[in-house]
Amino acid sequence: MNHSSIYSIKITLLLAALGFLGTLPSDNDARAEKKIPISKRLRTELSVDLILPRTQGNPLAGQKWAGIFRDLGVYIRVRQRQANDAVGVEQLIYGTIRRVKVTGQIDRGGNIVLPDKTFRLNETEKLKEWIKELQLYGAQGTPKGQPLWGMKKAEFKKLYAELAKRVGHDTSGLSLTESIRLLDLPAEYPLKFTAATRTHLSTLQEQQKLSPVKHDLRKFAKGTALAMILRGYSLSFSPRRLPDESIELNIEPYHKTDDSWPIGWDPAPLGLKRLSLAKKMYQSTVIEIHDLPISKLIPKVHSETELDLYIDPLAITSAGLNLDKLIVNFPRKRTSWSLCLRTVLAQVKLIQQLRVDENNRPFIWVTLFDSKVKKH
Repeated sequence: MNHSSIYSIKITLLLAALGFLGTLPSDNDARAEKKIPISKRLRTELSVDLILPRTQGNPLAGQKWAGIFRDLGVYIRVRQRQANDAVGVEQLIYGTIRRVKVTGQIDRGGNIVLPDKTFRLNETEKLKEWIKELQLYGAQGTPKGQPLWGMKKAEFKKLYAELAKRVGHDTSGLSLTESIRLLDLPAEYPLKFTAATRTHLSTLQEQQKLSPVKHDLRKFAKGTALAMILRGYSLSFSPRRLPDESIELNIEPYHKTDDSWPIGWDPAPLGLKRLSLAKKMYQSTVIEIHDLPISKLIPKVHSETELDLYIDPLAITSAGLNLDKLIVNFPRKRTSWSLCLRTVLAQVKLIQQLRVDENNRPFIWVTLFDSKVKKH
């Protein structure tokens, strides 16, 4: 057996241990939907009601739209307005049947008007794509490009609450497999590694770069802990709403442009004040730093501020930085650790960010100056 075959077997065993060799998400939603067990699939029944304008408009528009929807295989009614009509898309689920009803208004120009979109008679391809989306994903439509990863507020709140549960075990020194297992993530939101992630992990394995997790993430919320663990392997995760309306946690190679779950949240939009979260970080005190490596600055900041400080491993590897060789200085003066840290990190082109996990536990995240943190 050759060297590459041995590595291939090792990574396969790694993924199998975590149960990642089951159904994988696909870039083709229709194909992904077929892989969902029949017992979990929803059969969508779509119907459309088009309300005629109160005043005389295009007299043939209703007939033309009716023909278009019939050609698409959609049940259609063109009628006069009723007292309880509400324009929009709604759905009800009965067992494995999902009934989606579209109520649209035909305006005087013959266009179909909905709260968030309009269709003209010459836009049949656009309409066809939307119909396919409704049939596949229901009234919520495709999750792609939507806020909260395409989830309803109630769905997101439920997921957030699950990921806010605290980690109960020390994750430092463990393998990727062991650390994720100890997070004890909710079974309702299964982890799914993409094919690209498997290839990425296989490459790390061949390069002998599957190093142990560095940080003890006990007491951190599971969402932030998972994101931080994955970042050490150049991975990230994001919720993915499937066609059957279940949600999985999709794990992919990390890209700055991806809509991934953040490593901590900006406290300001959450209504949290920085001074109350990290009082010692912003208090004035006498500080002096003389020829100190960043690696030794981290425990010093923790000791003085009682805040955990983590450095983005991707920032280190992408910039080719060595924390033991990055020497910083700060002249003796009365100031805050926030201003001091900002100054010394700028010397090595890094920035600090005060973040909170899903339980509002504060910590300092250090990353590259041009890094952007997404807000949801």
